Parts: sequence; structure tokens; C-alpha cells
Amino acid sequence: MSRIAAAQKFMREVKAEAKKVVWPERKEALQATLMVLVMVVFVAMFLWVVDGILGWLVQKVI
Repeated sequence: MSRIAAAQKFMREVKAEAKKVVWPERKEALQATLMVLVMVVFVAMFLWVVDGILGWLVQKVI
């Protein structure tokens, strides 16, 4: 199989797979986005607290 034929076959397969993509509804996308933002805030606050505690411990040791 030549490179051109292989590239054409690949592009046909890409087009076929792209047709199978199912995009989420607006409500699902907003819910997922909100969940991600909440988790980011939660993890950021957790790391901030842990950093503060570890910083305080290091100061006490020094």
C-alpha cells in the first residue's frame, strides 16, 4: 500500500470515528465544569492548609 493510499484510508477512518463522537448536552457540560471547579477549590484549600501546617512545623524545628 502506498503512502498516499494509506493516508487516504487513515483520513476515511478519522472521518468515520469523528461521526461517532457524542457531545454532552449543555446541562451535562455545565455540571461537569462546576464539579471540576469545586474540586479545584477544595484541593487548593487543602494544600494551602497543609502548606501552612508544614511551614509552621519547619519554623518550630529551626
